[in-house]
Amino acid sequence: MRGNPVNDKLEATTDQWRISQMCFDPAIRGEMTLPDKVKLCDITLREGRQLPGVSLTRDQVMKIADKLVEAGVSMVQMHHDDPGEMLAVKKRHPHVLIDALVHPTAVLNPEKAKPEIDINYDNGADYASLCFSFSPHQMCLFESMAGGRITVEEAIERACGSIQYARRKAGKDRKVACLIQDCTRIPIDELAAACTRLVEAGADMVRLDDINGMAIYRVYTWVVREMKRRLPRGTEIALHTHNDIGMAAAALYAGLEGGADIIDACVNGLGERAHIACLAEVASVIQIYYGLDCGIKLDKMTELSQLVAETMPWPMPSTMPFVGKTAFSHLVEVHYCVPPTDEGFWSYLCMKPEVFGNTQHNLIGHYSGPWAVRAKAQELGVKIPDGREIEVVGGVRRKIQAVRRQLTDSEFREIVAAAA
Repeated sequence: MRGNPVNDKLEATTDQWRISQMCFDPAIRGEMTLPDKVKLCDITLREGRQLPGVSLTRDQVMKIADKLVEAGVSMVQMHHDDPGEMLAVKKRHPHVLIDALVHPTAVLNPEKAKPEIDINYDNGADYASLCFSFSPHQMCLFESMAGGRITVEEAIERACGSIQYARRKAGKDRKVACLIQDCTRIPIDELAAACTRLVEAGADMVRLDDINGMAIYRVYTWVVREMKRRLPRGTEIALHTHNDIGMAAAALYAGLEGGADIIDACVNGLGERAHIACLAEVASVIQIYYGLDCGIKLDKMTELSQLVAETMPWPMPSTMPFVGKTAFSHLVEVHYCVPPTDEGFWSYLCMKPEVFGNTQHNLIGHYSGPWAVRAKAQELGVKIPDGREIEVVGGVRRKIQAVRRQLTDSEFREIVAAAA
């Protein structure tokens, strides 16, 4: 098996997956304006740390950074509050692009932005991403962060001043980015006009940030497509979405279909409030279902997710797609009533767990029957006497009703022993 399975031939059926052939129907693909290539920007070392109880040491930061690089991540976003972290990552992994985020508290005032920009570029940043607010719902931020109310036009003027300074500091080898907060609540003509001025002032990349899920997924396709059409040719368009309404990943895919060049994701989907899109899910869908190579080694995803969950520490749901412990597991009886053949394997699965460095498990629950308990017994190396499966099923149900949780392997063994 390839370490980095990429569906560059747009195959619905391979030895590793069997997905819907309609994903590649010309009538469906023809509605998309996919980019020639897409880059995943992992933001675990920035957004992923914005959680209660999370505070990483330098060694922990480097451990996560090393594992991200091992998994094929080529661009990471980092916070500007500890520039030494960026420098350490850049020295160890010089080929990895570092995107340094500068929050609005600095860039709303060009004079305050200058030292922050200097720190970022002086400590290895390849991009300095300056956050701006032009949404009518966010103009109040200038009063609290920059000392007084101003108009949108004045805000754009200030933003251009910060971008111009960053452009001079960046030189030819590094890039300047602007992050537009609350992008979907800014009228499209006003959004395009503001972004055009920022690009003319020196921005190489525009990151569209929805803040916390303000729109249906079709909006992201349209907004990204309009930005690609209206902004100067060569401007990179990045997309950052949140999961407040449960559509962070859907919004990213929609933006990809509009032509987004850079997609933000985070290991285990960690982030503010309801989190953001999960790196393993986004990388897998983009590479297998869309057939675009992000360079991500999918077979490293489970190991990476487990490391981050342990290091933060922040719980990793066992039901997480692709990398969760139960992602490729069966419980209900009908899932076990299939022949032990390759054809039977695909009856209730469309991916092989090995593609993602994961494994398949047998789960036992109230709706498990004779086939399921036999499979679980075989997994644990115990034997149910012929004709005693119904007794084991009954024992399983009684135990679950008593303990109200998933049974341990030891408890299952005891039930089998009692039935024997």
